[in-house]
Amino acid sequence: MKCEVEEIDKCNRKLKIEIPLGDYQSQVSAYYKKLSHQVKMPGFRPGKIPQSIMEKRFGPEVKQEVLTLMVSESINQGIQDNHLHAIGEPSIVEIHAEEGTDITVTANVEVLPEFSAPDISKLEVPLKVPKVSDEQVEQTLESYREQKAVNETVTDRGIEKDDLIKIDFESTCDGKPYENSKAEDYVVQVGGHLIGGFDDKVLGMQIGETRSFSLTLPDDHPNKEVAGKEVDFTVTLKGIQVKKLPELDDAFAQTVDPDKKYENLDALKAGIRAELEEHHRKQARVEAQKTLADKLADVNPIDVPEKLVQEQIKFMVNKEKQQDAAGVVHEHQTDHVALTEEDQKKHREQAVKLLQQELVINKFSDELAIEVSEPELDRELQVFMSLLQIKDLKKMKQEWAQSGALLRLHNRMRRDRTLEKLLDQVQLQEEMVDSADLKKDN
Repeated sequence: MKCEVEEIDKCNRKLKIEIPLGDYQSQVSAYYKKLSHQVKMPGFRPGKIPQSIMEKRFGPEVKQEVLTLMVSESINQGIQDNHLHAIGEPSIVEIHAEEGTDITVTANVEVLPEFSAPDISKLEVPLKVPKVSDEQVEQTLESYREQKAVNETVTDRGIEKDDLIKIDFESTCDGKPYENSKAEDYVVQVGGHLIGGFDDKVLGMQIGETRSFSLTLPDDHPNKEVAGKEVDFTVTLKGIQVKKLPELDDAFAQTVDPDKKYENLDALKAGIRAELEEHHRKQARVEAQKTLADKLADVNPIDVPEKLVQEQIKFMVNKEKQQDAAGVVHEHQTDHVALTEEDQKKHREQAVKLLQQELVINKFSDELAIEVSEPELDRELQVFMSLLQIKDLKKMKQEWAQSGALLRLHNRMRRDRTLEKLLDQVQLQEEMVDSADLKKDN
């Protein structure tokens, strides 16, 4: 087989293939031999039917079957031998297969363009790192205090705002009980957690006291039976507790993190500030990765195969429709999306840019030999298992592999690692900024 490749443009090639007559005839003979074992013909044992007789009965069907198979195999072999990264199925332009002559095939194939990874050593990428404020340190300290808080029983006063109270209550609507109209040892915090007006009615109650009062429930109350209606309550207070926060001192600092063993409050504050700074810097690098990805398309605006562009536009249109319907985007659904001229106009530029980004990033991934191991992939999956409350890793991997989600996760991890590596090759323009200013920019 001979194959000539003609470059139509950066993303399209024309293959001119010549299949020798002898190869075709050999394949036809082999097909007849195989077929003779499968058919029954009076006077002949299986496998002993002469080819001439087989030709008279099955000739046209066999020749067409062999021709179709050889054309397909020859095109695929031509793509492989010439190291073409084909996109989708080749389109056959013409086939010349006259009796007694070599077979010639012409086919068009869309390919990924050949290009080199750009030099990004002089590319400037901003790295905006939020400053850690004293207020953020204090907020973190307060969260630690909340974690160490204990509830203390109060017996010498009535109910006050923010108290935790234990109550028994009964209620009726139009003189009749309703679903969940009573409870015993019900614990709730006073102030924002009760039905509107309930807080005011129980403030000042002493332990052992019983009060009766009426409230009109809101129209959006979850129990439709009593929503918007007046309900009569009888409440008995059984206990009061207050949340006691530890003193913010050296002794407290020593209990926060046994592994880090902070000696005093100043050391704890310094540790918190360092952790926040590290977190902010990591987040800043994530944002810098996004900026770098955008710049890669601009620094190397490669041609993109039209088939990929159309698939990307379909995905974007489908995603838009699913989001409007508050649904989930399924990539396999894009096959059924019919694109309009308006869709093309709206999404084409962004689709091309996104594909340029991914092609360039993939090129860097190959050059940097970025890999994602099976254990690393499993660890990432376990994060999703926890969020989705799934326990069987093997079953989850099988389902994700079938849907394509596993490949997308692998590609996303490889992409993120590549961009992180590339940040070390560019000119990072580090700048310390206020968090408020960063939010305004975004």
